[in-house]
Amino acid sequence: MISTFDHIHLKKGQYLAPDYQVTDFEEVSVGITNYNTVTETGVWHSHEKPMISFVLYGNNTEFRKGNSTKRVAGSVNFYHSHEPHRNVYNCFPSKHISLELDPQFLERYGYIEADIDLAVKKGHEPIFTFIKVMSEALLNDMQSKDVIEMLFVAFVENSLNLKKEDLLPHWAISVRELLNDRWNENISLQELATNVGVHPTTISKHFRKYFQCTMGEYTRKLKVKKAIDLLHTSKHSLTEIAYICGFSDQSHFIRIFKSMTGYLPRTYLKL
Repeated sequence: MISTFDHIHLKKGQYLAPDYQVTDFEEVSVGITNYNTVTETGVWHSHEKPMISFVLYGNNTEFRKGNSTKRVAGSVNFYHSHEPHRNVYNCFPSKHISLELDPQFLERYGYIEADIDLAVKKGHEPIFTFIKVMSEALLNDMQSKDVIEMLFVAFVENSLNLKKEDLLPHWAISVRELLNDRWNENISLQELATNVGVHPTTISKHFRKYFQCTMGEYTRKLKVKKAIDLLHTSKHSLTEIAYICGFSDQSHFIRIFKSMTGYLPRTYLKL
């Protein structure tokens, strides 16, 4: 996608953010961009390599030709190589994690840019993938390159394998809606089955097929997602957040949070 109007063409590892760091892992590079203070934004630009951008916190309005989108914490977007866009930031500080992909990487896995675009639009648990990618980029040891590659490929494959809405059985849609509506409760398998009108064994046998994880993992992810939001947007203590999000106590919250993100809550808050 090459535009006819003038804009800035950014080479691999270049960003418009006033503060950023890039770690190059050969065919994949990880950029961590920060808008810590109010600054002028909104310059039209494009990237040499296809790129995925994840909003860790903050927000901005993204403009592409003929379209605008509000990007909030948890949003993940794909940009084709040389695709013009601009981002107007409304919230400071804001922090983003970006992955730039070399064509050789895509070719090695048999992907084309459209595959990555589709995977990102389906967005299977991007928050946990990209937090772990950031952690590995900051660690940057002998294993980080392979770990980042495996995290990203798993994200793409799990997203592409997600069932379309019209292929989900009615009970699976009802289970998803109920778990998301009552994310801060600890719902038993029996109660869930009763509410959606199927036998408990139906849910336990087929849950992973439709959700790519166990029911326990799914409900923990919902709680941690909410906790992440509260850490950045509220002044609640860790004990209060643990209670609000339905954890049994603070130590339980801390243990699950670290297993999902790789960080202790207090450490994550300082990122």
